[in-house]
Amino acid sequence: MSLGDFPSIISYPTFTELDAILSRRFEVLASALEFGQPTFIFQWPEGQMPSLEIQEQVFDELDDLAESLRVWPVVRWKNKEEGVYIVRFVPIQKEGESDIRINYVLFVTTLATIAIGGFMQAISPVFLSLFYPAGWTTWDIALVTGTFILGLMGIIGTHEMGHYLTAKRRKIEATPPYFIPGLPEIGGTFGAFIKQKSPPRKRRDLFDLGVAGPFAGFAVTLVVLFVGFFLSVPVTADQLAAIDEAFPNMTGSLPVPLLFTILEIVFQGYVPEGGTLFLHPLAFAAWVGCLVTALNLFPASQLDGGHALRALTGPKVHKYVGWAAIAAMALAGFYLMAILVIMLSGGGEHPGPLNDTVPVPRSRIAIFILAMIVLVLSIPPLSLAIF
Repeated sequence: MSLGDFPSIISYPTFTELDAILSRRFEVLASALEFGQPTFIFQWPEGQMPSLEIQEQVFDELDDLAESLRVWPVVRWKNKEEGVYIVRFVPIQKEGESDIRINYVLFVTTLATIAIGGFMQAISPVFLSLFYPAGWTTWDIALVTGTFILGLMGIIGTHEMGHYLTAKRRKIEATPPYFIPGLPEIGGTFGAFIKQKSPPRKRRDLFDLGVAGPFAGFAVTLVVLFVGFFLSVPVTADQLAAIDEAFPNMTGSLPVPLLFTILEIVFQGYVPEGGTLFLHPLAFAAWVGCLVTALNLFPASQLDGGHALRALTGPKVHKYVGWAAIAAMALAGFYLMAILVIMLSGGGEHPGPLNDTVPVPRSRIAIFILAMIVLVLSIPPLSLAIF
């Protein structure tokens, strides 16, 4: 029998070892074994709290030293007014290697469902009559389908790679993206996600992890939207009436986000007065990208926006704002998403980072405001389609 055949045993370093790494930079006030975990109360030397930059450097050093002892330091305030901290050292519990074959299967399946979605749009009689009035070929269908796949997968993939690469930079272990196949009628995907295998060390890491994905995906969405917008066909009121007569029950309006409306205003005259714009499938891919970005940016629970909000605030503010965001999500018409968030997280709970005491730089507040602006610009008013 080899050593690998024995079950792993969780063991703590000694109090002396833990006291030694804390005493390098802090004044240890007390220590005890609480809830089966070595627990220390400490403060900065002479109670003098240094600058934010030095706080980050020192706590990063503590994280590295603790990790060398195979424990994570969970730091919270004991008495914030007096500058007294409490830390519990918990054993590092790393998940086993994930089966990368699952990622590949989901990726290929999602490619297939997106391809079907793009193909369904490419062969629509209304689309073919407007975009190829002189006739179309198999290559035309393949090109439209391919650009739809490239556009939508580019948005979703960039979103998740934003999370994944940020996690790597912040020393957060994470899986490669899991793509989620969806109904071809709504684009063919429900997005994607990465699974964190270790917690963020501090608030800044949590914040950056939250906003990186939506911002990266939104940047690609803008490119796809601009290209798709100018590939779309302006339709006059008379043409629209003729289309409805020629293809009954095959057309309909799509509730578009504010970003689409702004684009129409900027390029005023491109859409005929009283008419509309028949979206190219690439523009519809941008619509799906806006929807994914907006839903992820809601400052609720453990959504991307919830991560950013929790990094800026404490658990109580995060929870109350989270419930308000879930209510706004439901009012906007996204009932299933609101119910899903409630079921998966209890509405607004978030464990926070390992160290919940070091505030994020003030620049992150401006970034959070920008993220909320992106949310407002990107959310389609689905409630208008329902009511």
